[in-house]
Amino acid sequence: MVLAFEDAPVLPPEIERHIFELCALGRPALVPKLILVAWRVKQWYVALSTPLPHISLELPRIEPFLYRTVILGEQSPIDGYPGFTSEILLSAIRTKPPGFIARAVRNLSIYDSSTAGYAEILAACTGATNLRILSFDASFSAHIPSSLTQLYVYDFPHQSTCSFSQLTHLDVMSNPDIDLDAFYSFVALLLRLTHISFSNADYAPLFLRLLRNCPPKIEVLFYCDDTEQPLADQESLAEDLRFVVIRIRELRMLDWAADWLMGVHCDRDYWYRAERFIQKRRSGDVDRRQSIMSRENWLDCA
Repeated sequence: MVLAFEDAPVLPPEIERHIFELCALGRPALVPKLILVAWRVKQWYVALSTPLPHISLELPRIEPFLYRTVILGEQSPIDGYPGFTSEILLSAIRTKPPGFIARAVRNLSIYDSSTAGYAEILAACTGATNLRILSFDASFSAHIPSSLTQLYVYDFPHQSTCSFSQLTHLDVMSNPDIDLDAFYSFVALLLRLTHISFSNADYAPLFLRLLRNCPPKIEVLFYCDDTEQPLADQESLAEDLRFVVIRIRELRMLDWAADWLMGVHCDRDYWYRAERFIQKRRSGDVDRRQSIMSRENWLDCA
């Protein structure tokens, strides 16, 4: 039996809106189509919680989901996410109402450090809490959002004047000329930091120092090992349950961009797996001295 349109069940507006928001959040690329579904979708507005002085401004309820997670410069598009370019984002920054981008963008990934308008994009996304960036020049330090709680960076500057007072997760992938003492001093000032990750053996001399001098602040120290050479403090590190190692060859096919997105939307990224692995070591399900996650461990901790 096919219901006539007028006989179709009518949901309360609050439930309709929630359904549309879930669709937009789960697949942001659908937002332009969702806005065209019905007139009321375009008319769902929410007043800014902290309006700008002398500016009466309301934001669309659905449209901000299009900008919730912005991914720039990936080599291939990610299914379900809009294909942003720097030109598209810069146009939105310059034409949207004041404060729209700042309040809409929460997760920002800039894969290509040569992205046009790099500084302007960072300066506009002041509300971002999660930043994945290939590298940033020290001259851009003033534009790094102070609201960041998670930072994933390939080349970390020797000296940073950024304010990272809210940072809890730091992933440093590489830095060929790192000053270890300066970096340690920088990390020691991150009072809220609980998770730190490295992908370069040059940082290895700091591992034990960080774990011993920052407890109980550091909950996870994650090391992506691409050399498989024994570390100088291997035995002492293995005794610390917070130290977790994954060997790159075990996860050659891992899509780190997809893993980042899993963390953004589901809290099921490599940090989550490391935490599960630590729990298993504490409970005895895994040998307490086994700091290296095998592929089986990785899959089991999903």
